[in-house]
Amino acid sequence: MLHERDRTGWSDSSARDVLQLMVESVAELVGFRVAALSVVLDGQLVTTAYTGPVEKDEDAWASDPVSVLDQVLAVAEPRGRLHFIDGEATGGDLAGHWVVTLEEQGEGPDAWHPYDGLIGVLRDDDGTPVGVLSVDQPVSGRRPDEAQTRLLERYAAQAERAVLTTLEREALLQRVEHAERARSLVRSAALGSHGSLDEVVESTHAPLVEGFAATASWVQVGRGDDAEGWTAEDRARLRDGSVVTLPPVVPAVARRLAPLLWARQEVLVLDPTLDGALPEHLLDALDLPEEVVREAGEGLSWLGPARLLGVPLGAGTESVGFLMLTRRSQDPAWSPAETAAALELGHDLGSALTTVWALERERRVVHELQELAEERARLVATLTHELRTPLTVVAGNLEMLEDLGLRPEAERHHTALARGTARMQQIVDDMLLLARVSDPTHPLLAVDVDVTTVVAGIEALIAPTARAEGLRLEVDVEGEDLVVAGDPDEVDRALGNLVSNAVKYTAAGGTVRVGAHREGDLVVLEVGDDGIGISDDDQRRLFRAFYRSSNPAALRQPGTGLGLVTVAHIAERHGGSVGVSSVLGEGTVFTLRLPAAHC
Repeated sequence: MLHERDRTGWSDSSARDVLQLMVESVAELVGFRVAALSVVLDGQLVTTAYTGPVEKDEDAWASDPVSVLDQVLAVAEPRGRLHFIDGEATGGDLAGHWVVTLEEQGEGPDAWHPYDGLIGVLRDDDGTPVGVLSVDQPVSGRRPDEAQTRLLERYAAQAERAVLTTLEREALLQRVEHAERARSLVRSAALGSHGSLDEVVESTHAPLVEGFAATASWVQVGRGDDAEGWTAEDRARLRDGSVVTLPPVVPAVARRLAPLLWARQEVLVLDPTLDGALPEHLLDALDLPEEVVREAGEGLSWLGPARLLGVPLGAGTESVGFLMLTRRSQDPAWSPAETAAALELGHDLGSALTTVWALERERRVVHELQELAEERARLVATLTHELRTPLTVVAGNLEMLEDLGLRPEAERHHTALARGTARMQQIVDDMLLLARVSDPTHPLLAVDVDVTTVVAGIEALIAPTARAEGLRLEVDVEGEDLVVAGDPDEVDRALGNLVSNAVKYTAAGGTVRVGAHREGDLVVLEVGDDGIGISDDDQRRLFRAFYRSSNPAALRQPGTGLGLVTVAHIAERHGGSVGVSSVLGEGTVFTLRLPAAHC
């Protein structure tokens, strides 16, 4: 009956065909009309091959608990690796399903009895039963002699190797299948890695219960055995997505179990068909009070008699969480292949959670830095606005005093006050601009900015000062499509700051060069000079607020230390960059790169 042969659930149908052919060959070559081969699957003896009367199919293909072997072997007579069942002694009173094909015993002392049987228990390397080869109704009608027994022993050994090979192959296929499910799960978790840990844990539920045929899942994330380092996750999700709240003692025990299991690289299997208790070696290692263990067991009573699989999650040597999957007591037990796949999943999911953890931490740091930057910008803007009002009053009164006519001594003090006030106003203006361009909440309203026009404006503004200082100002604009998308005032201010610095720090007789050209998708502005230059140490700190060179020649020139940091923020706001190349005593070149508006 072909449909009955699918009881194994094996993915490779050819394996069943091979075993069927083997059983038929054994029956024919050894001389029996009935032969069957059963394998142990999930604690059951499942018939995988049978040859004999069709009318006996119902008994032949029925499954029995593997425990019936103990009862059968207790009354059977050992014959080498085989066991003979004496029908006269047992009277057919045996546990399990047996095919009886004879109605009466033949004549003679060695005649085959209807309840006789000859079986070979197939075992793995550890001696654990993996199957049974049985024969019945010899063609001769006689109980097998020594030659028949030896021949059947050889075939039983071959059947044992065939069954072990098939089981190993199926176990491997199961592991591959579960590993693929695990990879799919991790990919699913990774897709949500841009979200929070809670979102990732939530997204793993469906793949977990689907991939492992579970009825519920629970994931707790944390490091170490300190409750402060763990998420307060006390809710398990059933297969339909509904939530069940766990008592606090369950997460508390899980926090202790997770690092222990991860260090041992093992999973925890609790089966209600056994005693359902924690293994002794774990209880000893956990060193938990008896009442805590008892409370944890009671806390899981909401599951009823369920099969539990506890999996540690980790990355490297670090435990990062605990996963619990459940099945109903009537569902299949957790197989070795499934527990092995679950442990592999613990590695993959642990790595995914660690990545999300790191990203979450980085997001928090970035958020805190953004808040700090916004607060600083607000503080600077408030202070500069508060300073601007009294400075305006001072400047206005100084102008009025000048109109009144002052004695020479008073004129000298008036000039000093006016110069100081102008410097303070410049600092306030620079701080206001820096606060605006460094404020992440201040949007950039971009329009097309013609760099050629900006350079021409700067040249017209700076040229008189350069000539007065005895400097040559050289301007070289290459190409026509030198348009960037940005704020015209900010682009003008950035270039103006660079050119003003070049003029300020270049001695009489020197040259200041301003250039603009296209470089792929960028518009490049260069401002060079043959002035005092900048040391390597100063170059590393040049774009910090209020930083001024340690060069005495530079310190003799007035400045706020805000010009270059403002240029850097303007470049960043426009999606560009600013760089410097300089040799102390020979000169400096600043390069401002901005994305072109029309690529």
